[in-house]
Amino acid sequence: MGCSVLDHAACSKVIGIILLLLLLTACGIPSASEPSAPTIARLPSVTPASATHTPRPTQVITVVPAPTRVPTATPPPTATPEVVFSDAGPITASMAQLGLSGAGYAALGDPHAPITIVEFTDFGCEFCRRFHMLTFPELKAEYIETGLVYYIIKDLPVTSRQSGLAAQAAACAGLQAGYWPMHRALFAEPSAWRGNEAQAIARISAAAAEVGLEVERLTACVTQGAQSASVDRSVNEAHELHVYGTPTFFINAKLLAGAHSINLWREILDAELEQH
Repeated sequence: MGCSVLDHAACSKVIGIILLLLLLTACGIPSASEPSAPTIARLPSVTPASATHTPRPTQVITVVPAPTRVPTATPPPTATPEVVFSDAGPITASMAQLGLSGAGYAALGDPHAPITIVEFTDFGCEFCRRFHMLTFPELKAEYIETGLVYYIIKDLPVTSRQSGLAAQAAACAGLQAGYWPMHRALFAEPSAWRGNEAQAIARISAAAAEVGLEVERLTACVTQGAQSASVDRSVNEAHELHVYGTPTFFINAKLLAGAHSINLWREILDAELEQH
């Protein structure tokens, strides 16, 4: 289809308008239906923004003056529970609570002390040995000799028959007023309680000589089993308390198992003293 001569001017005008529209469209001018600016997508956040965000109110801190402390009278110290003095030795309140007999020579300190410690031990137990050689001397100096702790030893030989002989040897030494020196000497040679009976007796005799006891008398006491009933009584008391391992301690009737450092002992005993 073409243009005639008569409408040549009108046709040229129409063609010009069409060319102008094509040129404008190619330049990217948006139509009325398109947005006037590109949309920027919102990046996700750790905490999504609430559709209806409410501003957080400013926190107001009110300072309240501390109440005036009214001084009170210092309460009197708690009286130490009564100690029963039996033929076997003093029995403190916590010992009576546990159903334990007195220990006589196997005890150190003041029975009226605010803390009673009962230890079940075995001369063949390496942890018992470690406790007595390393920790006990400091515990003794800081708490027993200062009147804060009454300390009791009970025998629980569980490692071998020879450790039972060592327990009897300590008890026999007690009859010569030499329990505690003998106690330390028996712990000094742990290998003696892992051998045969003859080796154990030889070590017992040597230990008795080292601490200045009557060797023949003490050796006879052990070989004749003169103190076996005393050791058996300690073992029975341990079993009544469901104690089958060593070392086991009762601190005012509260159980502590295992060998621990003097630092832990200080924490435990100081906390116990604060309650008295």
